[in-house]
Amino acid sequence: MKAKKLSVIAHGGAGSSNEHSDGTKKAIQACYAASQNNAGLLHSVAQAVVILEDDGRYNAGKGSHARENGKVEHDAAIMDSDGRFGAVAAMEGFKNPIQAAKAVSETKYQILAGEGAAKFAGDQDLEPTQLQTVPGGGKDFSTSPSTDTVGCVAFDGTTFVAALSTGGMVGAHYGRVGDVPIIGSGLYVGSNGGVAVTGDGEAIMMKITAYRAYELIQKGDSPQAIVDEVINWFPLTDAFGIILVTRKGSAGGSNRSMAWSSQEYD
Repeated sequence: MKAKKLSVIAHGGAGSSNEHSDGTKKAIQACYAASQNNAGLLHSVAQAVVILEDDGRYNAGKGSHARENGKVEHDAAIMDSDGRFGAVAAMEGFKNPIQAAKAVSETKYQILAGEGAAKFAGDQDLEPTQLQTVPGGGKDFSTSPSTDTVGCVAFDGTTFVAALSTGGMVGAHYGRVGDVPIIGSGLYVGSNGGVAVTGDGEAIMMKITAYRAYELIQKGDSPQAIVDEVINWFPLTDAFGIILVTRKGSAGGSNRSMAWSSQEYD
């Protein structure tokens, strides 16, 4: 059986160690493996993010930061160029929030939040988290990442998909929602490409970053030129990173260290 074409890129968050790119490489391989097993691209990209959520070295899933009340709340989102978008915000209690976001994308809704998101995830029989928190924002495992968000973008020659997942800002007020589940802020996908960003969520939202980056894709700019320009929108005091895939190729970069990997499969 002939291998299917795939262009895929994944990141471990602005500020993640470059040495942790073995995790993003593993995520890419999971995406490719799923796509070769006739999984749809939406599912394949979600599988890549599951690998990153389960890693523990990134601020998502197992490695998520606790809020000021010691609890962990997750944001996640997924979008494709066929017009599907699903997200969860400030959701507690589930191992892989990206699976909840993917499930939302298959309903009439776009975003579910808080207790409603958790109830929905439970109704989908998603796996509960084993993550336990303690008062004051502590956690019962040793990993304490200082990074923000994980993400993946892929293109199979027909469809683009982008996905993000995060544990949010360490010590933030509970209920705080960042850029991840806000369409056009943390991610955006259209017929010409897909964008996923990471970093200071408030700054990213105020710049409508992912959609504006997609506009540069529509203009026909090269992937690396877009990455360079968008990074320059942010002062060095605002952590920021970006990955994207277009019909011309893929690129990524950050104004911090950032674990990321990309691969073209022909």
